[in-house]
Amino acid sequence: MSSRDRKSNPWTVLRSEVKFESQHFRVREDVVSFRGAAGRSYSSVRMNSYGVCVAPVGGDGCVTLVGQYRYVLDRYTWELPGGAMRVGSNPLDAAQAELSEETGLIADQWLKMIDGATSIGMSDEIVQGYVAWDIGQGRSNPDPEEELALRRLPFGEAVEMALRGEISHLIGAALLLAIDARLRQGKLPESLAGLLR
Repeated sequence: MSSRDRKSNPWTVLRSEVKFESQHFRVREDVVSFRGAAGRSYSSVRMNSYGVCVAPVGGDGCVTLVGQYRYVLDRYTWELPGGAMRVGSNPLDAAQAELSEETGLIADQWLKMIDGATSIGMSDEIVQGYVAWDIGQGRSNPDPEEELALRRLPFGEAVEMALRGEISHLIGAALLLAIDARLRQGKLPESLAGLLR
């Protein structure tokens, strides 16, 4: 089989039914065939919104984390600022809005670093990750059901938290590690790299 054949879609959807739908997602039950084999059931979560995640870097090289109690995880987490956007929305606009809403921070410089799937076998959710710098302070306006704590720490400490698993959101951890890798490779704009060294 050629490499081109391996990259083509081997799945055929024989039947599809939405079993549950909310404003955030729908659960779909499909009957699928893999390369002409007998059909089998495949359940998946199809998102009505995708995520954005931001690593805001201040003029002192510190990153701002957000702490909150996560209902679904049933525990307190530290994570990068971020949130949801409707499918089809502009991810950068959503990232800028979430950063301002959760932290009050406004950034003049933005760089998209990652575009990651969160649970590739069960969900089509995608989260885009940005690094933001040249930061100014505005006023935060969190959602009514968000009780947020902010924590500023040097970029290297945030990377260490990600490596220790202390940043719960995997896309956020991946974003910090991607920034660190590009910094080490000399592939960041100097105006950002200078803050992180």
